[in-house]
Amino acid sequence: MKELPLGKSTNYPISYDSNLLVAINRLDSRRKLGFEDSVYAMHGFDTWTSYELSWLNLESIPKNGILYLTYLVSSKNFIESKSLKLYLNSLNNTKFSNKDDLLKTLQKDLERCVQDSVSIEILDSPKSIKQSTETIDNSFVENISPGVNSLVLKTENIILEENLSSELFRSLCPITSQPDWATINIYYRGPKIIKETLLSYLLSYRNHQGFHEECVERIFLDILKRCNSEILTVRANFLRRGGIEINPIRSTLKDFNEEQYRGERQ
Repeated sequence: MKELPLGKSTNYPISYDSNLLVAINRLDSRRKLGFEDSVYAMHGFDTWTSYELSWLNLESIPKNGILYLTYLVSSKNFIESKSLKLYLNSLNNTKFSNKDDLLKTLQKDLERCVQDSVSIEILDSPKSIKQSTETIDNSFVENISPGVNSLVLKTENIILEENLSSELFRSLCPITSQPDWATINIYYRGPKIIKETLLSYLLSYRNHQGFHEECVERIFLDILKRCNSEILTVRANFLRRGGIEINPIRSTLKDFNEEQYRGERQ
């Protein structure tokens, strides 16, 4: 953690440098949180959007695009977000013969970082906005736990299928303590989750320090354990910081809904 660029003064690069990318080992992260033995039931991926991708063509004319990159939850590593921003900034003054040439460079560097395959798109405009599902944000919550507390999660003896969402989620960067805001979308089938308890649980992250990926995995595993869901998919659409959004998805389904979209607040 001490080697991460987060929270440190930074000299922004003026030339291409793939060594700026910093990997965080997923297994180490899961061991720290104490759930490395629980991830066998988890599928999903981390999808990133960078709105500030820029490079030069062979005539030194700047070109811009929106970068979408995705890699599986089974990858050895995930990318530290500030290192990705610095790496992408290092491309700003780099010449590429065409977009395919840029894509090959990105693919090579990012796959080396995460130690797995990476899917990449460069688009001229952002993807479509999708409205949130049924909100739980109007549910009455009497007390908010000062720390993450899965014990508040309660169910009723009714089996159903629901799509729920909350726009009130906040966690903190584990290095800088800066707030990270997200819309959490939860699809499940199983015992009915009492909405007040689900909102109370999500709000208990308000002062919790954790990477986006760690928070989503913990939410997924806590709901799965406490609510006995037969099917569960948790998707977080985090608001951008430094021009970058991170949207992790975790699911019990191997063939989960892989649609990538922007939330209303993004």
